Amino acid sequence: MVLRVVLTVFAGLSRFLLFTDSFKVWPLPRQHNNAMLKHRQDGLVFLHGLFLDVAIVALFLVQVGTVRMTGWIQFNVGVNWSIYLMGVIFAMIWNHHALKGVAARLGTLTFMEACHLTRQQMFRLLAVLCAVGFATRDVAVSREFVAWFVMLSGGVLLIGNWLMPTRLASFLFRSVKFRTVVLASESDARRLQEWLSSRAYLGQLVVGCITPPGKTAGNTSGGAAALGSVDQLRQILVDQQINQVVINRREFTEEETRLVLEEAEHAGCRVRYFLDLRSTFGEEMSAVECNHQFAFAAHAAEPLDNPINCLVKRTLDLAVAIPMVCLVLPPLTLLVAIAHRLQSRGPVFHRQERSGLNRQKFHIFKYRTMHVGCENQRGTQATRNDHRVFAFGRFLRKTSLDEFPQFINVLLGEMSVSGPRPHLLEHDEKFAEMVGSYYMRHFVKPGITGLAQSEGYRGEVAGRPELLQKRIDHDLRYVNMWSLQLDLRIIAATARQVVKPPRAAY
Repeated sequence: MVLRVVLTVFAGLSRFLLFTDSFKVWPLPRQHNNAMLKHRQDGLVFLHGLFLDVAIVALFLVQVGTVRMTGWIQFNVGVNWSIYLMGVIFAMIWNHHALKGVAARLGTLTFMEACHLTRQQMFRLLAVLCAVGFATRDVAVSREFVAWFVMLSGGVLLIGNWLMPTRLASFLFRSVKFRTVVLASESDARRLQEWLSSRAYLGQLVVGCITPPGKTAGNTSGGAAALGSVDQLRQILVDQQINQVVINRREFTEEETRLVLEEAEHAGCRVRYFLDLRSTFGEEMSAVECNHQFAFAAHAAEPLDNPINCLVKRTLDLAVAIPMVCLVLPPLTLLVAIAHRLQSRGPVFHRQERSGLNRQKFHIFKYRTMHVGCENQRGTQATRNDHRVFAFGRFLRKTSLDEFPQFINVLLGEMSVSGPRPHLLEHDEKFAEMVGSYYMRHFVKPGITGLAQSEGYRGEVAGRPELLQKRIDHDLRYVNMWSLQLDLRIIAATARQVVKPPRAAY
């Protein structure tokens, strides 16, 4: 009975995780925001979260009172609702903290994005309530009551997430708008205006731009109107009622910049500096960090560089690997050994040297799937109907069961359950020549399964550079966007593929 309940819960969570989109339970590291938007954005997130906290706690109290008065649901004797109230409060604090992950776009959420965010919040709420019932061994709680509460909470959260942020921002910032003039080249001014326009709900209004001497234009195409030159700044600030000046210092001389500061101070305007990372570095950076007088931009955000995230991931690895090595691997190895004896005599395991975290070498364990001697044909990737693979080996490869010994590598700390799949050393060199960012996938431990494999990108890539590029894109997406939920989604999707392998598996 207990096993049945556990399997039912696991199946439900697996289906939920498989269809959950990009909103993360563990929010990704946020890019640095200066005071230009940070205070308003943080204030909006806090007030929106506080509104949701109060609404859900009030809903819980109202539902308890209503049920007690009407007898709509029969309470069991001995239910301690104060413990569940504390659980609701804890879950909403968790939800409040997680809102930081969508802070940059909170005021512009579409209905579908609000649905995805609400689904995540409902999951946390349900998980905490179930944890409370499990921890207290409470058998008196009304499951009907909990189910109704979670469903009603979902409706309140959805309406709140979809409608509340914009109305709250309008109330807070409608009378305190930043009328902004941008001092930059025409292209930088246009891009900055587009970026600020997406945050208009925070009270950002670009009135126009001033381009460097010799680069002025009448009206920037599709962008802010050109207001004049730096020499005319004082009059422009007065005429346009400007209260914020944003300047790209790279475009102006020190003398011009000093003049801008003097005129802005004289007019009582805020002065902000900006740097277009895309025009500076040639592509959008994944992470920006400011420490005192230094700013750093990086191609990869690397959430797994955080030791807390590493600890969480290692805990998940051990939670999965230990039962696999102790309970699944022994009988599976016996079955594989019998099949080898019948079809292809030789060692059960096959070891190959691979490149792992920070390109450190290690030996990966696999069940042998090819005839003895064929596995040593280095650099030759297996193909469909490969004559080197014997019948049972083909089954192992198709179902990914040949990868199960790699849980030993996970216990040794050389691999993780999920991460970019490690390739042969010869393939590493070859693929790196084809895709310049290839070795960035070594910023994390390799995995038994990966994001690319969970989404069906398996099989050979020889002569198919577009397929290789898609795999690397998925690997880099994993490096940049790791979260506990993403790992769980990958594991759940891979488990489903063991039962129903994709066509690319052979």
